[in-house]
Amino acid sequence: MEPFVRIVKKFWANTEKEDLKRLATQSKPEGICEINDIPYIDDGNKYHLMDLYYPEGTTGKLPVIIDVHGGGWVYGDKELNKYFCMHMAKRGFAVFNMSYRLYNDVTVNEQLQDIGFALRWISEHAQEYPCDMENIMLVGDSAGGQLAAYSAVLMSSPELRHVFGIAEYEMKLTALTLISPVAYMDDGIMGVYCRRMWGDNYKRKDTHMFMNLDSILPMGKLPPTMLITSSGDFLARSQTHRAAEDLRRNGVTAKLLDYSEVNGKKLDHVFSVIYPESASGADAIDNFCNFFKKFISSKTAINKGM
Repeated sequence: MEPFVRIVKKFWANTEKEDLKRLATQSKPEGICEINDIPYIDDGNKYHLMDLYYPEGTTGKLPVIIDVHGGGWVYGDKELNKYFCMHMAKRGFAVFNMSYRLYNDVTVNEQLQDIGFALRWISEHAQEYPCDMENIMLVGDSAGGQLAAYSAVLMSSPELRHVFGIAEYEMKLTALTLISPVAYMDDGIMGVYCRRMWGDNYKRKDTHMFMNLDSILPMGKLPPTMLITSSGDFLARSQTHRAAEDLRRNGVTAKLLDYSEVNGKKLDHVFSVIYPESASGADAIDNFCNFFKKFISSKTAINKGM
């Protein structure tokens, strides 16, 4: 194993230990139905599975949220965001929570292909569940924010889908939420780490020119987007604030929430994902769920569930 990969794996192994401790202190919210380990590619790969959560007693169709977890493209699976997704479901949504393959087994491009297959599966099978496919919000945090933002642009750009090799499917987003996204992978100190996620020969690939969000925004169309960051987020200024500015520059309705300190303490990177039961985490979830509701186009079970 080369030194870069060894160092990266060690860093994320330490992160995993901390996440396991944190998750052990959290619990499933009451009143949530869960359907686990749905294969969106039926190949036996544990990273090609997703879960679905929705409120117990649901009788109609619910607006849909699709979540893409973070982890630096290197670490994590759907279990990392399980409780976060359940707390979104608690607010009256059908929530899909997916895994995808990780670096260094695959590149960012191949992760986007995995997500494309997951979105195609949802578009073809969601009618079997209490899902209103006329109203969909895609959510991603950190590296998952990059994957969600790119997936949203790719939906509306046949040209980019061809470049990235994304599966064909029909889906239209109502809203997008990006929580502390990594949006600029070819710039500054972040580029030293992020460029490697595209593969050792990234400069020879057609995707090389599309490693920063601002390079793909003119080629597609994004729905209304909420961006969330915080006082303790090391990506706030260089990534999230910049992304909000680029979205607005490209005609996207973009709302930025930057959470300040609470009781003298800075809020962590992706605080709403890792602490969904906290007052600040719950407030952030309420904010982006209410943002989604503003753009919902039809009367659905959300009117009963929230």
